[in-house]
Amino acid sequence: MSENEINEILCFPGIRKNYAVDFSCVVEISYDFKISKIPCMPPDFEGVCSYKGVMIPVIRIEEEQEIKETEDGDQSRVIVVIVKHQKYLLGIRLSGEPYIISYTAADKITNPLGAAASDRWKEKGLYRYGEKLFSVIDVARTLESMIFYP
Repeated sequence: MSENEINEILCFPGIRKNYAVDFSCVVEISYDFKISKIPCMPPDFEGVCSYKGVMIPVIRIEEEQEIKETEDGDQSRVIVVIVKHQKYLLGIRLSGEPYIISYTAADKITNPLGAAASDRWKEKGLYRYGEKLFSVIDVARTLESMIFYP
């Protein structure tokens, strides 16, 4: 699906950077997932959560020290957006309330860096909406880069 066929993007404001994904990739937004921590994982992996009987990885949208923890014992309940590409699911832990905007309401701009500032997130484009810039995550490329084959 191209940007012209997709009408809306789900935006999640961050502390240092704002992100968005095509709304067609969003499966669910949950405010009540229980995330289980897994030791010895890369720093941006939050853990795993159970989604309809399947354990899926959850990744932080921002660095660990920037997301405010809400502790409930050893596990926290936070906002998680579940995105899907083909048969693969990924949870994205947010640091703020998500909202939807239209592609037509946002202006596409040229990224002065030429590429995404993060190795984890593959960028589809940079958009301006109001006074904010949003890095639109290419869910397909991001998930494909995370798949490890034995």
